[in-house]
Amino acid sequence: MNKDFISYQVTPEVLLAGQPQIADWAALAQAGYATVVNLRGDAERAAEQGRNAAAAGLRYVYRPWPAYELEREHVDELASILAAPDTGRLVFHCRTATRVGLMWLLYRQLHHGWTRDQAVAELVAAGYDADALETFDYCADEYFERTGETVAS
Repeated sequence: MNKDFISYQVTPEVLLAGQPQIADWAALAQAGYATVVNLRGDAERAAEQGRNAAAAGLRYVYRPWPAYELEREHVDELASILAAPDTGRLVFHCRTATRVGLMWLLYRQLHHGWTRDQAVAELVAAGYDADALETFDYCADEYFERTGETVAS
C-alpha cells in the first residue's frame, strides 16, 4: 500500500482505513482482504471505487452511512456484513478513518457488550490518536443520549 494510506488493524480480519488510492486496491487484495465497505457519501466516486476494487478482485459494498446521527440499523448492518460467510477479511473505509473508528467502537459496545474503555483500548492499540478518541467519545456520547440505548460502562 502507498505510504500515505491511513489504516488501523483492529483484528486480523478487519482493517479500518482512510480512502484507498488506485494502487491500494491491488495491494489490499494481495494482502488477503476480500471485501471493502465504503462509507463515503459521493455515489459517483463510489461507483469508480467499486470498479477499481472489482478489478483488483475485491467484493465492494457501498454504504453511505452518515458521519453524524448514526442509527442502530447502521451498526446492525455492519454486524451483518462482518458475520456473512462470504465477507472474509474486511477493509472498512471512509475518507480519514474517523467514521469507521466510531462505527467500530459502537459495534463493539452494541454487539459484543464491550465497555467504552475496552473498545477505546482496541482503537488505541490499532494506532488511533487522542484527537480521534476525543471525537469518538463525543460522537458515541451523542449517539447514546439521542437513542436512549444503554451499554456496559
